[in-house]
Amino acid sequence: MIPENLPKGAVAQRGGTLYSVRPRTPLGEISAEQLNVINSVVQDFNLPGVRVTAAQRLSIRGIPGEKVAEVIERLGPVGELCHYYVQACLGTTGCRLAMQDSMKLGARLEEFLNEFELPAKLKCGVSGCSMCCSESYVRDVGLVGTAKGWTVVFGGNAGKGVRKGDVIAENVSDDKALEVIGKVLDFYRDNAKKKERTARFVARVGIEAVLKAL
Repeated sequence: MIPENLPKGAVAQRGGTLYSVRPRTPLGEISAEQLNVINSVVQDFNLPGVRVTAAQRLSIRGIPGEKVAEVIERLGPVGELCHYYVQACLGTTGCRLAMQDSMKLGARLEEFLNEFELPAKLKCGVSGCSMCCSESYVRDVGLVGTAKGWTVVFGGNAGKGVRKGDVIAENVSDDKALEVIGKVLDFYRDNAKKKERTARFVARVGIEAVLKAL
């Protein structure tokens, strides 16, 4: 039975009696202090452990329903809900192949997305070069670094109905990339059906309508 006032961010596991929580790990970064907090919560509540998800995030699982709120409270800022998911590679902060600073723009993008209330979930990938380690072409919003700036991609999906995203801008600066993303998300928000992901939206309205809105 789902507990009343279940905190945001808690996800029911199969069977519905246990829950999981994904600690806040922006762009995959987590400090030693945050690791200590997570470890203490897992030990003190006698939980099974921590799983690395397919999206390379952490998941604390096996939480009894009556303990979910307490676990999230103990996690503190580490337990805050991620509004929209942004994945980023190391970019120029650590990769010899990178053309752009994907960690810097990824952090800006994650903050920028907090301004939006969209009709469906949104996944973003920021890759520092064309190797696309953050799977930018199969994300709702994708950024790919080049020697001249950023390529902006929209409408990708890696799920059941795989779709390669469409390029909506090329060789743009950090600021211009965010401006383009803001405009395309405004158009998506105002015209998409409830729970319609960007890939299905673009397939329905056509990429020409999206480009016209830009």
